[in-house]
Amino acid sequence: MFRRLTCAFAVLVIVVACHQQSAEQGAGHSVRNVITQDEIDSTSATNVYDLIARLRGDFLKDRGRVSIKSNTHARAVVFLNDQEYGILETMRNIPVSRIAEVRFYPGTDAVIRYGSQYGGGVVLLISRTQ
Repeated sequence: MFRRLTCAFAVLVIVVACHQQSAEQGAGHSVRNVITQDEIDSTSATNVYDLIARLRGDFLKDRGRVSIKSNTHARAVVFLNDQEYGILETMRNIPVSRIAEVRFYPGTDAVIRYGSQYGGGVVLLISRTQ
């Protein structure tokens, strides 16, 4: 009886610990995927590409092969105010003074929000209001 109770208690402790760890990782992950206006204002970058490279370089990484049938690699696509803008390099033409926030949606989140062709992720730029 004591052994069974000890095993049940151990399983309960493990489940609670795993739940807390996954909740903390999820919260940190979403914050990590946003560059706020305060962060933008505190940098000396002149264009959005350089800003992201300095603060969250992982937004710009190639995500690797998207299929075992194809050798194509998935890279994030840039959206400006929820409209497709272009490839990552197009952000070199956008001054940081025009942007209020940058959000990164990784593969699965990008596919859910924007469609299956965005498996490499989406970098969403939100303009400052004039």
